[in-house]
Amino acid sequence: MLTEKHLAILGKLREDARMSLARIGRETGLATSTVFDYYKRLRQEAIVRHVALPDFKRLGLALHKQFLVRSGDRKKALAWLKRHPTVNNLYRVDSHDAFFDAHFADANGYETFVEEVRRALRPKELKAFDVLEELKHEAFVPGA
Repeated sequence: MLTEKHLAILGKLREDARMSLARIGRETGLATSTVFDYYKRLRQEAIVRHVALPDFKRLGLALHKQFLVRSGDRKKALAWLKRHPTVNNLYRVDSHDAFFDAHFADANGYETFVEEVRRALRPKELKAFDVLEELKHEAFVPGA
């Protein structure tokens, strides 16, 4: 079972995954060696990976869409979507085969992608939603 100290360290890493263990120690009141021991356990039990979260607009991908898709073959749909480089996040959901999001430079890129999905998956249903504004993302901080 993870303790409050584990959650405090995890919270600091959620704020900034590149934060040094010494700084985490200063900010949590723990010795660096203690933070290191707690971090080792977190790596084994709670941390999946460290990633960078890009600003897609600055990368020239200003159009953000979310999709729901239902096809005749969930396994095939999920496998195809997992491999597609445009798909950013992909989830298996209860009422459809998949819920996912993708980023595009413009409407042409979006339309091309939708046509690829239609050809590859022959979906019974494909719903697309414009993401107008991201209000909260990767913000859960345990122990905060």
